Amino acid sequence: MGKNTRQEPRQLQGHDERNIARLALALAQNRIPSTLQSWEKRLTVDALGAIHVKCVSRADAVVPHGLDNDIIIGLVNAFVEQGLPNAGVIQLSAYRLLTLAGLTVGGRQYGEVLEGLRRLQGSTFAITESWFDGRQHQWISEEFSIISSFARVDATEVAEEIGLLRADTILEIQLARAITRSVRSGHLRPLDLEFYSKLSQPMVRTLYRSLEERRAPLGKVATDAYTVSTRNWGEHLGMHGWRLDKIRRALEPAHQELLDTAYLIEVIYTGRGEGQQITYRFGQVAAPPNTELVALLTRNGLSAPNAVKTVQEYAAQVEPTVAAFGRVVRQARTPVKNRQGLLVDMFRNPERYAEYFLPATADHTPADEFPKKTRPKTATVDAPAADDDWEAQQALAWREMRPEARERRMLGLLQMMLGEYLSSEEMAGIATLAGNGTLDGLDFSRRMTRAVADNAQEVLAAEFRVLVEQ
Repeated sequence: MGKNTRQEPRQLQGHDERNIARLALALAQNRIPSTLQSWEKRLTVDALGAIHVKCVSRADAVVPHGLDNDIIIGLVNAFVEQGLPNAGVIQLSAYRLLTLAGLTVGGRQYGEVLEGLRRLQGSTFAITESWFDGRQHQWISEEFSIISSFARVDATEVAEEIGLLRADTILEIQLARAITRSVRSGHLRPLDLEFYSKLSQPMVRTLYRSLEERRAPLGKVATDAYTVSTRNWGEHLGMHGWRLDKIRRALEPAHQELLDTAYLIEVIYTGRGEGQQITYRFGQVAAPPNTELVALLTRNGLSAPNAVKTVQEYAAQVEPTVAAFGRVVRQARTPVKNRQGLLVDMFRNPERYAEYFLPATADHTPADEFPKKTRPKTATVDAPAADDDWEAQQALAWREMRPEARERRMLGLLQMMLGEYLSSEEMAGIATLAGNGTLDGLDFSRRMTRAVADNAQEVLAAEFRVLVEQ
């Protein structure tokens, strides 16, 4: 994909799962030999410890490479955007996947994405004591395919297009449990998709993500320089067994592009032969927001861009405000229609919700420390709306679905959220009612999301069961 062929995505704030970025699981090269079906690396390229990864593709394919790195970005962003679904299954159009990956939307890209999805499903990664478990805060071993399974639904009746990926093809993708667990734990790095989308080639984009993990390593203050063995760096990015001069030539265009963007201010080679090293000097880059707080907000209904902005402005208030938000939602007499709007309003006008914040004795922000613009009032559940356009788009998208698409969508949501509480027949019956318009599918999907957040799936399942028994 040449430079200037990419366009800016609609979503400018993205996410990068830090293990995948650090380990560089997909090779950086855009083209690889048709016989490359496995690779293994044992090396050290940072202060966090040794990396040991082995990748094996299925017999009729090659290992993930090039654009597959971007597809992974799109999958992680979709998982976050859809509220971290419990089963790790995401459903989105091929068009949306491209935009969340920061890629140009076009016919050739759809074909490349389909092949990439197949490679990500058909290749197994064995990672030995190099995968960071954000819940236990320790390095562990994992073995998985990035995509456990995927299916696609295309309504086209044109024979020549059947089996191809189109803009409106709906993808249902099951992500590896190791990845979904890591994202849920907040082991993410904010990714500026506006900047990322302007980088011209997979090599440049992979190098950028890999350098970001070394510029600001896990749990450490961001550095202004990073030095690494040329040999190890080339092997790490996928140039296995290459001569040093060939590694330097392959990296040169990527170095120049990152210098041109001012992400890097200098690239220096020192030493000779196998002892040669590369030193990268970084430009001034703003410190990223706390990713755990960003993940907490996205789980509670904020879009990713709003979550990042909120953490930047209200970092110290995030945890107590989310706790108070939960109390408002649980105690509301009627379901909260605009959860995102309510949560945003609680950050902007905390004095309106003072009674829902725990006192200082519980190690939370005391209500009497909030700025007293007005006398505290009883919380108003119908808070001023935020991102009304987003809400309207969701409602419009649901209404414009064909009946069979609404039915499939509802069935998928039921299986993900209430699969343990309803039988297959009950879920099919509810999905049919949503498909033919008897039930408001959008409202029911929101109710399911709230039930999962409040751990009230069994209660909601009992309500739903009555509908199909009538």
